[in-house]
Amino acid sequence: MSDPTSVSPTASSLSSIETFSGRHARNLVKEYARGEEPSDRTSKVLFAFLDYLPSDSAVVVADDIISYSGKLHELADHYVSTVLFPIRASGGKTPSAVSTRPGLDNIEDVFTKITPQNRDQGKLRSACLARDNNRCVLSGLYDSKMALEVLSDTERQDVETVRTEAAHILPFSLSSFGESERYYKATIWEGIFHMFPNLRDFSSADINDPRNALTLWDSLHGQFGSFQLCLEPSAIPNRYHIKRYPGFSTYLSRSLPSDGFVTFTAHDGRYALPDKYLLSIHASVGAILHASGMAETIERVLEERDELRCLATDGSTQVRLLLMAF
Repeated sequence: MSDPTSVSPTASSLSSIETFSGRHARNLVKEYARGEEPSDRTSKVLFAFLDYLPSDSAVVVADDIISYSGKLHELADHYVSTVLFPIRASGGKTPSAVSTRPGLDNIEDVFTKITPQNRDQGKLRSACLARDNNRCVLSGLYDSKMALEVLSDTERQDVETVRTEAAHILPFSLSSFGESERYYKATIWEGIFHMFPNLRDFSSADINDPRNALTLWDSLHGQFGSFQLCLEPSAIPNRYHIKRYPGFSTYLSRSLPSDGFVTFTAHDGRYALPDKYLLSIHASVGAILHASGMAETIERVLEERDELRCLATDGSTQVRLLLMAF
């Protein structure tokens, strides 16, 4: 995967937005917004994607907006149901009804390539712990189980320990499906591959690769998975800005580096460090969720999903309609 630029709107997608196609795309969204109903999130969603994506992806979105200028609501709908919701939903069940991109005739290529994966959390956790020196990569706190296994009684007196987990960057749920769900997951993967072209050498089979995971204190894992915390790539290799959003647990802030940055180091060369491009995708999705207002919308949907018959696996009512209605 090639390295992305910063995910900030002024540095990430500026190069694409200042092109003719970028300006044209923005003007088309502005024109749509003039006749937009108050409940319609289309313009907010599309502007957020243009503002917060890495430059390669912002170009894709600008081109989509121009190509489907008469179907911008459907395009925003597609972005929500194939990118925002599946990635944010994390361990939850991905909706079986998603919208295809306007003009997309088939997804047969992706359909034949994706393969379901077993969680295999123990193996992934062991690899990440070896690479990350048995510590949460953000807080530096030692894994409590490993402390008992590898540290002496004297050494344990000098370290603080917590329960850690191997936190997926792209969620495991993307690669967890039965045969009846293959088409829907293929639609999601096609949407992700389309939006993030440098992800093409990553597949569903790589979901449990250590480059797609990092060792986190379980409390920080929850914040990372819900996009209250993201890691924004910097110009320095393996150095990331720790971005916290409103709603981040203030109690956990004291465990983070005081300068707001973390640098990853591989303590076991057998396992690759967390991938910069994957982390940039996570950071971009986080920024888009919060800028568009979809973070709160999806959170409400996830809280209510067990009670909502419209999220049944038969897909009788499409989740995208529920999301865009908020």
